[in-house]
Amino acid sequence: MFIKFQKHFTWALALSALSLTKISCSPVDSNGITLRDTTEKFTIFEDGSVATDIVEANDGSVSWIATAAGGAGGGVSFYAKPDKKEINIGNYESIDIDLDYSAVEGKWTEGAENPGFCLRILPWDSTGLFGGYEDLEYFDADAPSGNLKYTVKIPEDFADKIKASSDYDSILGFAIKFNDYQRGNNNGDQLKVKLNKVTFNPKKNAPEDEAFNDGLTDSQRGSVIEIYYPTRDYTVEESALTDEDRYEKHAWVYLPAGYDASDKDTKYPLFILLHGSLQNENTWGLTNKGRGGKIKGYMDRGMASGDVKKFVLVAATGVASKNWGPNGVGDDYPAYEVFGQELRNDLIPYLKSHFNLKDGRDNVAISGLSRGGGQTMNIGVKECLDIIAHFAPLSAPVVNVPEFIAEVNANKAFDGLTIRNLYATCGDNDPVVYGSYPQFIEDIKDWDRIENFKEYTYPNGTHDFPVWYKGFNDFIQMVFKIKGEETPSQEEPTVAGDEDSEEQSEPEVITDSVVVEDEDSAEQSD
Repeated sequence: MFIKFQKHFTWALALSALSLTKISCSPVDSNGITLRDTTEKFTIFEDGSVATDIVEANDGSVSWIATAAGGAGGGVSFYAKPDKKEINIGNYESIDIDLDYSAVEGKWTEGAENPGFCLRILPWDSTGLFGGYEDLEYFDADAPSGNLKYTVKIPEDFADKIKASSDYDSILGFAIKFNDYQRGNNNGDQLKVKLNKVTFNPKKNAPEDEAFNDGLTDSQRGSVIEIYYPTRDYTVEESALTDEDRYEKHAWVYLPAGYDASDKDTKYPLFILLHGSLQNENTWGLTNKGRGGKIKGYMDRGMASGDVKKFVLVAATGVASKNWGPNGVGDDYPAYEVFGQELRNDLIPYLKSHFNLKDGRDNVAISGLSRGGGQTMNIGVKECLDIIAHFAPLSAPVVNVPEFIAEVNANKAFDGLTIRNLYATCGDNDPVVYGSYPQFIEDIKDWDRIENFKEYTYPNGTHDFPVWYKGFNDFIQMVFKIKGEETPSQEEPTVAGDEDSEEQSEPEVITDSVVVEDEDSAEQSD
């Protein structure tokens, strides 16, 4: 009656504005979420939802309108428990869903397939629909509108997938997502959904759920703050700039545990993190709300264990024009190409003047997903090798590597400068990048400018966040560690606003330079 949708692919977007209406607070009838025979009203994860016209009805149901967006159809996220505490997904065998659905009149492409949905599980470190998740199952309706009752079986290894991504099987909740990927929908198509009931069915003799506890103390956790740095529209010639072309731009900054602004003697490396096409600085899910997002958890735990060197991270928008946002849609493609000027002239100088950062290219890293991975190579390596030494393109669309290498080698300003660390990853089921990825690896892995190279091909991975989260976590384990015990620091020109370079800290040794692809250790993508 329903068709399981196995092939999927999503573009992650920034959280859009949502409207929420609460209609009365009368007791829940039979609608709501049921855990271990107890039914309670749904608790909406508001910041983690991407939908409009969200209504909590007096019968306990919740309705909303989800919009198609290039594969990233919207939806609503829910906490598993009203107190927002976690449950252990390993304790459950299936989830029953009961919902009503219908296309919004005049907002559905003729010939599109019947509506499709995804049950998305949100681990403890998730920030919502597009901020850290594992897709449990895709399923389709067999009619254009109606009621859908469906039971999703939880595979025996699903808890292990959650652990591979988030270290623990604790989950905050779930999301119901409109699946608009390759189903004939145009951007802007809208689907009205009314969620009636969700039941988590426990395994026989399953233990009680335990609230999340990663064992870290508050003093071992970093913090996330927002910054606004002055910059300008680099798609406009400097002589033609107007007041509108100058603005302050938003970014997120992660400060490691123990960071003390007044301690000018303790300084940290800088990590620059970029998003992909149709995305922005919010895409990676780093936030000052809740637990801060999945990548904050990776950094907190890695730094607490000593596996990751402490650094300051900035998640910025790689669109160097007034179309950057706030909460921009990331579709100004000429502005991606000139981001290197903003990076060199504005962003890095601002960070150096406002935070305790080490000088020297050995103390700067850059990574990005998809188009941001392309920026990592085309801007980071090709334009900024004199100020950055560590690079991680994640599912990056890089072609003609021999020509790329020749251009970099021909730049006299880069003579004698090496790439300290280069990490690359891509899913082998990625419809966007994988076709050229094996040749990219073959052509670049023996480049004599690279000191330490690692690659990971993600089994069954698509062009999506499971691949990119693993890539980020892999890269932070190696970044700012320099191969060779006593490698001297390399000279380079200063960035705008730089002061005299300080003596570099003693580098650590990396003894492994080959990644072994182990499917059992990889987070899987459907």
